Amino acid sequence: MGRRRSGRPVWLVAAALLLLLGGCRIGTSDDVSLPPRAGAWSIDYVGPPGQVQMADLAAVSATEAWAVTEKRGSAGSWKPGLLRLLDGRWSAVQIPAQLRAQPWLRLAAAGPRSVWLYPDAWGGVPPQKSGDAPSGPWEHCPALRWDGTRWHQVPLGFPPVDLDVVSPDDAWALDASGAARHWDGTRWRTVPLPARGIDIEVRAADDVWVAGDKAFDDRPKQPAAVHWDGSGWQLTPLRRYQAPYDAEVVDNGSILRDIRAESAGDAWALGVHTVVDERDDAGRDEPRGAVDEHILLHWSGTRWQPVPGPPRPFRDKTYGQAVPDGTGGMLLGAWAYRTAEGTYFRIDAPPNTEGWQETDLPPLQRRWLTVQEADVIPGTHTILAAADLVGHDSVTRPAVIRLTLDAP
Repeated sequence: MGRRRSGRPVWLVAAALLLLLGGCRIGTSDDVSLPPRAGAWSIDYVGPPGQVQMADLAAVSATEAWAVTEKRGSAGSWKPGLLRLLDGRWSAVQIPAQLRAQPWLRLAAAGPRSVWLYPDAWGGVPPQKSGDAPSGPWEHCPALRWDGTRWHQVPLGFPPVDLDVVSPDDAWALDASGAARHWDGTRWRTVPLPARGIDIEVRAADDVWVAGDKAFDDRPKQPAAVHWDGSGWQLTPLRRYQAPYDAEVVDNGSILRDIRAESAGDAWALGVHTVVDERDDAGRDEPRGAVDEHILLHWSGTRWQPVPGPPRPFRDKTYGQAVPDGTGGMLLGAWAYRTAEGTYFRIDAPPNTEGWQETDLPPLQRRWLTVQEADVIPGTHTILAAADLVGHDSVTRPAVIRLTLDAP
């Protein structure tokens, strides 16, 4: 069963930029040597230039995958597009009429006969606080399920923000309030969570993970990882994240925003602890800005443990997502690969493309690569990713890239 994932909202890109600017103080190695090479991305598909960007991707078999694009129109409007990989070729696929007016679409899949296409109620930008209304025009939009031959309509009575699938009759979703919903093939049922859900990962009917945060009346929000065992949700213990003792705190909180599981005893979670400190170097009472600490955790089957992040040369560019590859290793972000033993390798960009490293090309010939979503091809250790290629003139081309790792 392949990875099923909603696309990465815009706020996570902003968070990644804050992480890069703010630095990282805990959970990373200070080794300044350049990591050995693990391999390089190659380009599978490049779309025409224009205001088109990738939004989501799902690999459903060794020969089939789907991807969603977003095209900017006039007056800031967006129009979705759908791509399908079949027998080695990517081609445009017409979006069913029920969702053509929905600007933001996402994918989930449990195989070639269970591919879901659904509206993103956040519209790429989730609410800043609980209770805010969804920004995406999701009302009256159904989800659609591909059975290998045709699309079937699945009604929605809530604003979906993430969805994952076990089978056509077994799916889980998170709504804009952070609550969990379960599809049994006939209807959606609300299943209360002991925390606010941001990201959901379904391995089986009795193995579901939700990452998010938990609010308290008298102390800052703390990260939350919640597990469904088939009968109920269990809030797993996590360490508390606190501001430095000498900080003059304006805001302070932690969140887990990405979770992926390989088995009952192997899961990964990514998050961030943010502290907004009033102090500045001159001692004036002006906000200094956010100082962020990366959170990288591994689940061993009984508890979550902090894991050292990648070494300094590329560590601040690697925390967008974690993608286990089925060997015990994982892709971290776009440019780092971690082996099962904890060794980090670097991943290079495609030829003549800027990634975490710079090319020697003249400025007018350069292009930059950003990865939006990645997924392991079922039955392999190869990773596909939805990416954007941006030229010096800011023209964007949607792309699909592929990674076959060299590292052991």
